[in-house]
Amino acid sequence: MAENEAVEAPPNAAQTVDVVRLPNGHEERDQVAVEQPLEIRIGGRPVAVTKRTPDHDEELALGFCVTEGLRPTRAALPDDLAANTVEVEG
Repeated sequence: MAENEAVEAPPNAAQTVDVVRLPNGHEERDQVAVEQPLEIRIGGRPVAVTKRTPDHDEELALGFCVTEGLRPTRAALPDDLAANTVEVEG
């Protein structure tokens, strides 16, 4: 990726909301990051829940496991993406 190349946010990663800026109380629209929980499972058993912006869930789960001293071999999302889970093998 080039140094000045823009990275496009994944779908649903941001949402527009109304905010009030202090101290003067000025109202305006702003973009905020959307976070969702992600349950990391190993062998079907939950081991951790973390908050993340949606996308790249497999990489996040693998990196989490490595930092915990585990040696994961792969991560896979379930068929139902609304479940907010990822299964790690290792």
